[in-house]
Order: sequence, then structure tokens, then C-alpha cells
Amino acid sequence: MKEVKYRYNYIYGSAAPKLNEQPKPERQSRQSTGRKTTPAPRVVPKPEAESFPLAQTIICIIMVFAVFSVIIYRYSTITEMNYALSALNKEYEALKDSNRKLQVSIGSRINQENIRRIAEERLNMKMPDSYQKIPVKVPKVNYSTLAVQAQEEKNSPLRTVLMFFGLE
Repeated sequence: MKEVKYRYNYIYGSAAPKLNEQPKPERQSRQSTGRKTTPAPRVVPKPEAESFPLAQTIICIIMVFAVFSVIIYRYSTITEMNYALSALNKEYEALKDSNRKLQVSIGSRINQENIRRIAEERLNMKMPDSYQKIPVKVPKVNYSTLAVQAQEEKNSPLRTVLMFFGLE
């Protein structure tokens, strides 16, 4: 049969050449004394649970608590600053509104005849000649419509819902 294997220069099985194997030495058998020996029961080692030192565990817990405390403190500070900024913005808007109202009030209370009389008597001014007059167009702002729009915004349903939930 070996001749068949090498006939076509093909080695069946592994292509690696086989080394000369030496026979394994056989175990010497014990002389039987008539007694059967029972194999000793195998002791299976139990896997030990790795325990972390208590000090390391406590330090890790304290560090995690400290990190979370810093994060919570940061967000609470941001929230407080946001509330303060919101209050300042509301105060600023109220001051701007009162400033506009005062400007309108001052503009409506000025008596043009009084101004002309003071300019002529105290400041010795004269009325300009016709060729010295330059017409200027000033756009007039209707503050009454702004006040009505602001009142409508205060009474809008969305604003009422936001105020109910304390978001505004």
C-alpha cells in the first residue's frame, strides 16, 4: 500500500515529513496484591471571590459623591444666576417702558408758545426769515398702539399658562 501512496508523488494526510517517532516507554504495572485501590476523591478548588480592600471601596464612594456634589452645586449656581438675570431683564424692560412714557409726557406738556416767548425775551433770539427756514420731517411714533399691544401680550393665553407653571 505504501507503493500506492508514493506512486504519484502525493502524500496523503499531512504534507509535513514524519519524524522518526520513538516508542513511548510503557508504565510498569504494579503487582496486584488482590486489593483494589480506590482513587482518592479529587478536591475541586473553589474559585475565590476577589475582595477589594474596604479602604479603597470607601475612598471610591467618597470620590463619586464629591464629583456629583460639585456637579449639583454647579447647576444650582447656574440656576440662581439665571433667575437673577431674568429679574434684571424684567426690571430693565420696565425702566425702558417708563422712560418712553416719560418722554411722551414731556413732549406733550411742552408749550410751544412758552418756549418762543422765553427764547425771544431771555435769549434775545429772533424768528428766522423765510429763506432761512428748512423743513424737517420727523416721523411720529404712536405710543398708544404700543401700550395696547403690550397689554395684549400680558393677557395672552400662552403667557397665562407659563405663569401658572411658574416658568415666567
